[in-house]
Amino acid sequence: MVVTQTGVCLAARTSFRIGGVAREFYAPASADELRSILRSLHERGVQPFLLGGGANTLFPDGEFAHPVISTENLRGLTVEGRKLRAESGVRLNVMIQTAMRAGLGGLEGLIGIPGTAGGAVCMNAGGAGWSFGDHVLELGLLPLDGGPIFCLKSSEVCWGYRTSHLKGCVVAWVTMDLTPDSPERLRERASTFMRKKVATQPLGIPSAGCVFRNPPGASAGRWIESLGLKGLSRGGAKVSERHANFIVNTTGCARATDVLMLVEDVRSRVERHFGVRLETEIVLA
Repeated sequence: MVVTQTGVCLAARTSFRIGGVAREFYAPASADELRSILRSLHERGVQPFLLGGGANTLFPDGEFAHPVISTENLRGLTVEGRKLRAESGVRLNVMIQTAMRAGLGGLEGLIGIPGTAGGAVCMNAGGAGWSFGDHVLELGLLPLDGGPIFCLKSSEVCWGYRTSHLKGCVVAWVTMDLTPDSPERLRERASTFMRKKVATQPLGIPSAGCVFRNPPGASAGRWIESLGLKGLSRGGAKVSERHANFIVNTTGCARATDVLMLVEDVRSRVERHFGVRLETEIVLA
């Protein structure tokens, strides 16, 4: 039986280091436990919030009313031939390193993204022309009502820009179909991608990655930078001076309200100048 925790600090479970406490918190150790929790919450008529690595999540200040289900203990990971299967809580960088050691390529372009397998599926994580969904073979999914697990082939998923359009279900596991390659070449490519990220992104400061989705044919970061908004701040939140599509928690004491005010300020200025209302890429819990 999974124990319900209360008063769990949510800031400590996000890369933003922002957020209050969870009124109700679960961390199942298996897909069966996850299913049991989902069924119990459904019977109560309560909608849970699924938390992976917290790499693109902004929780509100104060008490968070929705039950939080963390996948942090779902860490099963196996390699068989060219297939890699990971439970939803496996860290993306662990998947990448495991694949490279096994001489399997296709994920190295995602190096440095601090998420989980489940989050990478839901957000179709990517960058620099790479997308997680490109190498997904099959998904194991649980309905939010706690029904039996079911499988979807990648061809049955509506992959899109930073989305997989999966509604009403939770990722239990994902199987990747990867490409055999030399571990040395894979490490070299991963190092090249990582060096570029270190040079262009504020990796050492708490953030949630890119805040806004790129408009079709444009770059949200370039638009924001062109308006001279790098360094713009509200409370402890600031538009990064290294990458304009990042909002950083400069002091470690920023509040969710600081970030939300800054998001709306940047968005309104971009809309006035470019006539486009930016959509957020981060998840506002």
